[in-house]
Order: sequence, then structure tokens, then C-alpha cells
Amino acid sequence: MRKLIFIIFFFYTTNSLAEKLNLPDISENPIFAYENSNAKVNIIAFVGGGGIKKGVGKSQNPLAREREAFKNAGTNYYIFPNPKKNKKIEIGYRKSKDHIEKIKKLIDYLRLKNNLPIILVGHSRGSVSVAAATNSLGLKNIKGSVIMGSITETSSAVSSSFIMKTMFKNKPDVPIFVIHHEKDSCVVTSYVGAKRLADKHNFNLLKISGGGTSGDVCGPLHYHGFEGKMTEVIQSIKEWSEKL
Repeated sequence: MRKLIFIIFFFYTTNSLAEKLNLPDISENPIFAYENSNAKVNIIAFVGGGGIKKGVGKSQNPLAREREAFKNAGTNYYIFPNPKKNKKIEIGYRKSKDHIEKIKKLIDYLRLKNNLPIILVGHSRGSVSVAAATNSLGLKNIKGSVIMGSITETSSAVSSSFIMKTMFKNKPDVPIFVIHHEKDSCVVTSYVGAKRLADKHNFNLLKISGGGTSGDVCGPLHYHGFEGKMTEVIQSIKEWSEKL
């Protein structure tokens, strides 16, 4: 009986603040929405790695684990799902026409709900989704875009076509906010590359210092995932977005 109560309590507290948007034209999976009645911006978040499949409860990606913090900071927060159930999202798909069309459909749906500006936020591989959508959809659809711990270097698994230097070869018409930890040690997400990108196009740059390192260097619980620093990150995104 005690175990059953714990399961019910865990499910309730994990999902109580979330509304599930079922939009089959966008995904077989629900879109988890965390809405604040005082919000001034709509944030669409793109989780890195293999993305978000069924739900967000177990993910430690900063854009998933801090979902309630984004809402509590005063934003409407929507986590973009993977297109198919139980399937991870491949990095190449993040640049595809299908992916961008689905992002546009969510933007159009949110505009029917309210007239708040749309901000895209992507972490790590999620930065590829954000860059592709930003370049394709432009200022007509997006008020601003944020890339966190973005891909700045190549590797055996990441070609030059996915790094931010290539994706933002030309400066977009959408304002870009680059957030990166100065000690990010992941081989494909160096701070030096992020700073070089920001300097080239005069993008806003926030250098994060400090925080925790309890996990893998390329994982969500390390400098790359802004462990212990997301309060600063979220507040900075909110303030930057509301000034656009």
C-alpha cells in the first residue's frame, strides 16, 4: 500500500504542472506544456542527445529537468517531442524539412492560443534544431533563438555540417543568444568555438562559470549541462527574451 501511494504521489508531482498537447500533425508523442498566466514569452525547448520520447520525467537534460523552473520564472514553456514513439531523434533529422515544418506547426498553434513572442531554445544537439529552424523560418515566425552548450567542433560522429559555424555561416535576421560554460569539456562543444561564433556575428554571449561536475563531461550533469547553474541561465534567457 505504501509503495502504491508513493507511485501515485510521484506521478502527480512530476506531471501536475504539465499539460499534454496532443497534436498528431507534429508528433505521435505529446508536447509537454508548462504555462504561466503571467508569461510574456513562449519558449519552445529542444533537448539534446536523442531528444525526448515518451515523457520528460526521467530526463536529466537541463531543458527537461528544469522545466518547472522555466514556468516558475514566468514563461510559457513547451518541450518539443520526438516525431515517433520510442524512437530517438537523429542529428541529421534536426536539419530536415519535415522537422522544420513540424516546428512551424507548433508556432502556428501557439499563435492561436496567445500573441506572445516565440523564443527557440536548444541545448547541445538541440542547437542544430534551433539553428535550422531559425535560418528557415526567420524573424517573421521567431522573435529570438538561444543556443546552449551548442555544437562547435567536429568529431567522428558529428560532421562539419552540424556545427554552429557552418549553420550560421551568414548572420540570421533573428537575434541569437549564445550561452556556454567556460569549462565545457565535451569534445564537440568547446567554449572557444562558441565565443568565436558570437564574436563573428556580434551575437549576445553569456559565459557561465562554476557549477557541478557529477556526471560525464558530455552529459547533462556536468559543465556541459550547466549543473547547478540553471537558475542563472533561465533568468538570463527570460530577461533577454523580454527585451527583444
